[in-house]
Parts: sequence; C-alpha cells; structure tokens
Amino acid sequence: MKEDFNFDRCVTLKEGTYFSIMLAISIIFYLICIVSIVGFLYILLIALSLFFAQAVAIATIKQNSIKVSHEQFGDVYQKVVEYSNTLDLGYIPEVYLMQSNGLLNAFVTRFLFKDIVVIYSDIFELAYEQGETAVNFIVAHELAHVKRKHLSLDKYILFGKLIPFLGLAYSRACEQTCDRIAYKLVGELGYEGLILLAAGKKLYKKVNVELFLSNASLERNFWSWFSEICSTHPHLSSRVRNLKDINERFRLD
Repeated sequence: MKEDFNFDRCVTLKEGTYFSIMLAISIIFYLICIVSIVGFLYILLIALSLFFAQAVAIATIKQNSIKVSHEQFGDVYQKVVEYSNTLDLGYIPEVYLMQSNGLLNAFVTRFLFKDIVVIYSDIFELAYEQGETAVNFIVAHELAHVKRKHLSLDKYILFGKLIPFLGLAYSRACEQTCDRIAYKLVGELGYEGLILLAAGKKLYKKVNVELFLSNASLERNFWSWFSEICSTHPHLSSRVRNLKDINERFRLD
C-alpha cells in the first residue's frame, strides 16, 4: 500500500496558505525580539515555561496511562505500526490509553523531538466491540498529524497563531488534511470515526448519516458559521460531508 499512497494530494490548500502567512508574521516578531534584549529574554522565558509545562504533562500521561504495545492491546498497536510505516514516519510513535470519564477524543502531544499519541479509553473500547473502522480512523487521523509535523512546526508560527481567527483557521485546515489522510488509509467507511464523536460509542452505528447531514444543512446560518470560525475543528457535519464527497471533490483515488 505504501508505494501507492501519496499523502501530499490530501493536504488542503488552506493549510499551506495559512501556515505561510503565520510564518511570515512570526518571523517579523522573532526578528524584533532578537534585536531587543528584553524581547530575547521574553522568548527564552516562554520557551522554558513551555518546556517545563510539557515535561510535567508528559510525565503525568506516562504515569497514569497504559502504554500500547505488541504485548498490551497488540491488535490496535499493529494498526499503529502499519499506518506509521505506510506514512513513512521513520519511527513508531508511542501510544497511550487514558481513562477519560466518558469523553470521546484522542490527541497528539510532543516532547523532546518525539510525538506521543493519546487515545481516550471510551474510544479504545470500540476496538473490542466491532468498531474497528471507527477506531482505525481515529488512530490514522492522529498519526496524520505526526506525518504533517503539525506539532513540531508550531514553534515557527507561535506569534502568527496569536492573530485572531488566523490560528483557528489554520487548525481547522490541519484537521481537514488529517481527515483526508485517515480516510485514504482506512477506506470509505472511515467517516464512522467522526459519527462516533457525534453520537457516542453505543449509538453511532444506528445513525442515519444522510439525515444527519441534511438536518445540519437546514440549520446553517450566521451563528453556525460564526461558531465554526471560533473553533479549532470544523463542525462534525462538515467533516463527514467532506469525507463522503472526497473522491469526487478531491480525486484522491
């Protein structure tokens, strides 16, 4: 599969555009800070603070979560290995299972040049409840963030992300890119991973997807638009619609 996979075709044009704008803004601010002793000290202080906070967060995750491996939840870990190799990451990111008190989510964090994937326990349970497609999509989506280096590039666009709405728009474009990559990896039912987030692990299989999208379209107005541009993620209905139309609109096959 690896030789046939061209993830570059999954990348949204907006992601590159927003990144370039934020990079240009950040470079200007970095240059201003560098020529100013006070500014340089501020950058150093921010960097040390972020390092300390991230070190504490990673330690907390590792001490309170279950590390996924060949010996621990090996069937899911095998998918992590498969997708990592397909995406040519160069290494297999560490994956941790975290108890989430019912929350359905997963995320990637980074420390000392390595990305770490954290999957909340309620999503993970689906791997053992005939929800493999949905779980695989979520795993693939997080690994797509690693492939696109979204976290490792953050330090270059730090100041640009402070511009109102710009950082959020970039984040939404990144999420759309990762949805496309995950869809390409998992297959045409990959959008089930998004329906899971909308309906929950017990009910998502019973959702009429077409009706869900139709109802969401009827509710489109200024406020739905505004709520989306204030979010780091596109609305779930937008993400599902995008994946269902992906072959025709983006010609990823």
